[in-house]
Amino acid sequence: MSKSQVVFGIAILAAIAIVMTSVSNYYLIAWGFSVSFFLFGMSMFLRLQFFVESTFRTTENNVLLSFDDGPDPVNTPIVLDILKKHDATAMFFLIGKKVKGHEVLVRRIHEEGHLLGSHSYSHDPKIGLWSKTRVTTDIGKGHEELLKLVPNAGNWFRPPFGVTNPNIASALKKCGLNSIGWSVRSFDTVKKDPKKLLEMLIQEIKGSDIVLLHDTQDLTVSLLEPLILELKGRNLTLKAELN
Repeated sequence: MSKSQVVFGIAILAAIAIVMTSVSNYYLIAWGFSVSFFLFGMSMFLRLQFFVESTFRTTENNVLLSFDDGPDPVNTPIVLDILKKHDATAMFFLIGKKVKGHEVLVRRIHEEGHLLGSHSYSHDPKIGLWSKTRVTTDIGKGHEELLKLVPNAGNWFRPPFGVTNPNIASALKKCGLNSIGWSVRSFDTVKKDPKKLLEMLIQEIKGSDIVLLHDTQDLTVSLLEPLILELKGRNLTLKAELN
C-alpha cells in the first residue's frame, strides 16, 4: 500500500465521518470504532508499512532464511550445523533476554557468516500496547545486548509478532534501527505436520523471498535440510543478503 493510497483512504473515511456526524451521535460513535479497528488492523500487518517502513526482499535469485526467537541452546546449534553443511547463510533475530547465558552461541552465529538482528529484549506479547517510553527501553535494551557481543552486528530489527504502531515507529527511529519483514511466513510455531509445512514452503518460496522461520521449533529443524536441498535444486542461492 503506497502512502498516497493511505492518505486517500483516510480522506474518504474523514468525508464519511463528516456526513455521519451531521446525522446522529450514533454514527459518530460508530465512526470512532471504525477508525480504531482500522488502525488496529494496520498495526497487525507489517507488509502494509502503515507505521513502519520495512525490507521484505533479498537479492534476485536468492532466498534469505530468517530465524526468530533464538538463540535456542538445543535447536540453534543444529540449525547452524545444517546451514554449514550446505554452505548456506541465514539471518537470526535474537531476543535480548535470551542472549545472556548463550554468548558462545551468539558469537558462533556471527562467526559462521550469518546476519544478526534484534527482536526486542522481552518479546512480550503485549508490546504493542506499551507506552512510547517502555517500548523504546525494551527495544533499545534488546539491541544493546546484541551489540555487546557483536559490535558490528548492524542495525536490523524485526518487530515481535510483526506488530507496529506509532510508539514502535518512534522507538525504532530513536534507536536507529531498520525493520526487516518477510515475504513468506511459515507459521511453524502453530503448524504440526512437517510434511505439509514443507510442501507449502516449497510451493510458495521463490527467488528474492525472505522466509520467516523459528529456530526454537523441532518442526523447523526437521524440515530444514530437505527445504534447502529443494531450493538449491532450483538453482536458488541461500545467502545472508538483504536487498
